[in-house]
Amino acid sequence: MTERRPQQVSSRPWREALRAGHRSINGTAEIGTDRQRGVALLLAMVAIAILSVFSLEFTYQSRVAVRTSSYVESEIEAYLHARAAVELAALVIGSTDIVDAILGKYASMLGGRKPNITTAAYACEFVNAFCKGKMTLMGIELVNLEDSEAAGLENGSCGCKSSDEDGRVNINRVGNLKEKQAVFDTLYKLLERHEGSSRPGDLDKDMAQVALNVIDWADEDNLRTDINPSTRKLQRGTGAEGVSYAKNGYKSKDARFDTTAEVRLVEGMTDGLWCKIRNQLTVYNTNKINVNTAPLDVIKALICKNLANPNQEAVACQRSFQGQVWTPVDAAAQYLEVCRTLKKLIFSPPFSSPIKFTRFFDKLGSVLPAEYASVVRINRARMMADVNTRGQIVRIVSYGTAGPVTKTITALLDTTSRQFVYWRED
Repeated sequence: MTERRPQQVSSRPWREALRAGHRSINGTAEIGTDRQRGVALLLAMVAIAILSVFSLEFTYQSRVAVRTSSYVESEIEAYLHARAAVELAALVIGSTDIVDAILGKYASMLGGRKPNITTAAYACEFVNAFCKGKMTLMGIELVNLEDSEAAGLENGSCGCKSSDEDGRVNINRVGNLKEKQAVFDTLYKLLERHEGSSRPGDLDKDMAQVALNVIDWADEDNLRTDINPSTRKLQRGTGAEGVSYAKNGYKSKDARFDTTAEVRLVEGMTDGLWCKIRNQLTVYNTNKINVNTAPLDVIKALICKNLANPNQEAVACQRSFQGQVWTPVDAAAQYLEVCRTLKKLIFSPPFSSPIKFTRFFDKLGSVLPAEYASVVRINRARMMADVNTRGQIVRIVSYGTAGPVTKTITALLDTTSRQFVYWRED
């Protein structure tokens, strides 16, 4: 009997199928891995982009914050410089008693006469010396403390200028008819010389009405103030003063001016006229006009108001045409300004008393043509009632700088009470 052997089956197809399965599985895995890598790369790029934006924004905000903090620091430093200048000027002005005592003690060395020096006029010279560390007079260096730590500023600068508010016309002195008359006489002459159209000596009705409107705005009643054209004396009116303001949508204030800028609301006050007189008016408690500091236009108004012979006003106070005519009042005022300037350069007040001011006009004949000097003679008694040589209210304008910042402070100091009556920061 023949023995039969089992048939051998070839394993090659199975092996090939197994290899094909492995290849299929491996291929699918490779495809999945590539996709995952692509998604991960995309997410990484998006994250980097977002972080870059955040980083740039943070950098920008940081730079803005640094610059802002630096500007704020400079602003504070500039303000403190300006504030220091104001306070130091006020301290010098308030030391009048000390200065007078020193001058009195050494009066014998000065010829036996104590000079009439007002600290207000030269307070800012001391302030500027403190800020810069040195002081000069007429180009000559008097003091140099630049190497001293107590004088001068390491960063920035400061300084100030002072002026006397009493050199201006007080438009708030309207408590009674007498005060109104005094204000009108000076204010009218000031307005008339700027924009008057009538012949000097004749009443310019338009400028007279503007002056009356200013007075009526500040007085307490609501009645118009009238004027007698022939005598130019004011008299209590009967009509209501607010009628002319109805078209503007407001009424006459009937109370004192708070600032000179308020004058622009007065009926008849144009922008052009306001620009000409704004630095010649004040609303503070001044009585007589300080002729040592008054603007030349105010001095001219006082001369024309107090001529010894009012009939010569048409000649003495004629208005120049486009600045081409040199009139007697212009010549007298310019000569007075030369004297004031020379006196100030040597730290001396131009006029020590009102009587010295009135005597100035007696000397004009030696420096001006006779025909000029004769028509600008003044009535001493009337002039003495209007003028003074000392001030009460001092305007201090200080500045301070630090980096790109400049700060300005305007302050008005009452030298009697030694209190600030006005304060403005810019």
